[in-house]
Amino acid sequence: MLSLLALSLICLLLLPVLMLGMALLSIPFLVILGLLPWLLRVMAVILLIRALMEQPFHLVSLTPAAIAFLLSVLLR
Repeated sequence: MLSLLALSLICLLLLPVLMLGMALLSIPFLVILGLLPWLLRVMAVILLIRALMEQPFHLVSLTPAAIAFLLSVLLR
């Protein structure tokens, strides 16, 4: 099973790779920025589910999901 740190790093590395892939496929930059809040919210949900599945539960494990959600709200 993946640790919360490993999952956070995978999600954070996946976003730039996805953005680079879109840029290479000639998708305009505004479309990428339009998708970024949605992608951050998906990442926040994944991290939230992973944090809630942790045993024993610690409130600190919700921090990566909260940060991703707040970033998506700021970018919207």
